[in-house]
Amino acid sequence: MNSALTETQKNQIIEETARYVALANSLYQTNIPIIPVSFDLTGHTIGMYKVSQHKKIIRYNELIFNKYFEENIQETVPHEVAHYIVDMQFGAKKVRPHGLEWQSIMQGFGANASRVARYDLTDIPKRRYSTIAYQCDCQVHELGIRRHNKVIQGKTNYFCRHCRGLLKAV
Repeated sequence: MNSALTETQKNQIIEETARYVALANSLYQTNIPIIPVSFDLTGHTIGMYKVSQHKKIIRYNELIFNKYFEENIQETVPHEVAHYIVDMQFGAKKVRPHGLEWQSIMQGFGANASRVARYDLTDIPKRRYSTIAYQCDCQVHELGIRRHNKVIQGKTNYFCRHCRGLLKAV
């Protein structure tokens, strides 16, 4: 499978992203700036709106866009732009990621407000995440690195859904 998008395809995605921002500005009488776009997302995540150190960007997965180009133009681009618009209008931390505000913007875009895409990604390399073994009273669980770090920092504890026992690192 050819993994690279052509420059024409990348430009089409960037233009479509800008078109949805312009549509939001028209619909909501705002002046939200065009957002930068990158094609550096990997794994099975198709798109991501990200804020890092006060910089906002929309990241797209080039491999998945290449495999399902038209579907992602119609679904992923408005999905991620809607996250950006919600953040700019309401503040991302003040509303649910796929809450009523996001759904309303998706409706304004005339786009499908589904939260997940259903594509065959068997030939797309999957990111590998570190896991740490934790034990309860009945079994061993694998916690991801984020949850493990929260336990280590004393921010939370996790409990087994079956025996309700406290999970402890093995």
